[in-house]
Amino acid sequence: MKHVYTRLLDDAELRSHLERGDTVAFENLARDWEKIERQVEHLGYGDTYAVSRTSKPSAPGQIKLSPVHPPRQER
Repeated sequence: MKHVYTRLLDDAELRSHLERGDTVAFENLARDWEKIERQVEHLGYGDTYAVSRTSKPSAPGQIKLSPVHPPRQER
């Protein structure tokens, strides 16, 4: 599920989304992307979540947290 916020989340709020495997977007918080990336690392999800920043006209300053899925192993 995707959730969109216009504010930073505290550790408990963000952890609950990361535990569920949600995608989280932060609108108009581009200046805080490093802070969000450090928070994801601090919570122990640095290997399982990608933090990306966009600067598209349709989504200026959006930061997106997405679960990283391991590549499928072929048999």
